[in-house]
Amino acid sequence: MKSLPLLLAALLAIPASAIAVEAIKIDIYLADQLEQSVTLSGPNSTASITGSNMPGTTFELRLIAPEPLIVEMKEHSNDGRADATGRAKILAAGNSFAVSEIKGATFRNPYVLVRRN
Repeated sequence: MKSLPLLLAALLAIPASAIAVEAIKIDIYLADQLEQSVTLSGPNSTASITGSNMPGTTFELRLIAPEPLIVEMKEHSNDGRADATGRAKILAAGNSFAVSEIKGATFRNPYVLVRRN
């Protein structure tokens, strides 16, 4: 009987944000064509893509905040160029964000992120 109160105390100590995070679905478009769809679930979750339209380049997304949706984007290139980094804020489902809107970051590819859910 003593284990039940301990179990309840342990469950109450877990932050609600660690339990109740919905999966975030993002479509990544490159040159007006769907390159890939990714799902981010949980704090600091990441997804990387290497598409056929961007040889030698890896595009990575990391979830910063689920609501409003904030993701960090990184573009790594194998050709020796400096990596590009930026953050996008997408408020609602169906909204989009073009990386060309980021000031001071020079992404080599014209990515557009679209929030699906």
